[in-house]
Amino acid sequence: MAFSDYQQFRTPLSHRICDILELPEDMCSSCGYIELVSNTCALVDGCKSVLEYSDEFIKLNLGKTAVSFVGNSLRIRSLSMAQALVEGFIVKVEFCN
Repeated sequence: MAFSDYQQFRTPLSHRICDILELPEDMCSSCGYIELVSNTCALVDGCKSVLEYSDEFIKLNLGKTAVSFVGNSLRIRSLSMAQALVEGFIVKVEFCN
């Protein structure tokens, strides 16, 4: 087996599909995507479920990992099958397994 063939099998299928279709790798990956607007709004793509929810703490399941938002007056403004919008005064963002 040639080295290039060996490298092909070591590369995850989702990365190879993104290469072929010329898409950004984050489009095909199972990881979440978080976009922060200052410290008042967070758009979370790849959200599977809400694990914990209060005015000061929100924890979201992203599949392989989870993300927590700590702050004041936190709320989930919108929630869909794959996306959540967190609003409030965000003080800290934490990632955990």
